[in-house]
Amino acid sequence: MTVKRVLNRRKNGAYHEAGHAVIARVLTLAAGKATIKRDFAGGCAGFSIVADPYACICEWGKRGKVRQSDVAVWYARIITYMAGAETEAVLLGMNAIGDGDDRLQIGRMAEELACGFDEFWNRIEVRLRAMTRMLIRRHRDRIERVAKALLKETTLTGRRLDKLVGRSVNDVKVNAPFLKMMHQQQMAARKS
Repeated sequence: MTVKRVLNRRKNGAYHEAGHAVIARVLTLAAGKATIKRDFAGGCAGFSIVADPYACICEWGKRGKVRQSDVAVWYARIITYMAGAETEAVLLGMNAIGDGDDRLQIGRMAEELACGFDEFWNRIEVRLRAMTRMLIRRHRDRIERVAKALLKETTLTGRRLDKLVGRSVNDVKVNAPFLKMMHQQQMAARKS
């Protein structure tokens, strides 16, 4: 394998993981670290951590956000998983090679959402991918900033990513102040 090909793969991986990390934070999902460090034993070229939907709903609740249904968090998470491959396509003009696990997870989440899976997925996938591409174009500067940092540092902590992106789950807009107040009272009671 040539040096140029290795560098291109590394760049693609950095953009792929940056896409996941940035879009998760833009959509205020609970998210952790990202890395492009290869794990040969696990067959992984990198990853970006996004909490499961129920943990995200819990984090939103702690911050005083309520949704009519849990569908929003599932859509946000599907968009976040789509963001890796779509970032490579939109920003690098490349077809993602290593997004098999992302597609598997997207399929599982879509099945969780719908009884008539094929009918549902055919109706919604195109729309979610279009939204993903729009978010990638809108947050291009953030994605490029994170990708460059990943290329330089290989692994970025959740806190560092929050700072680089300038957004996180802490940016959730309060629409149920009573929930936030209840959580604060519970935390104060635990401390005493």
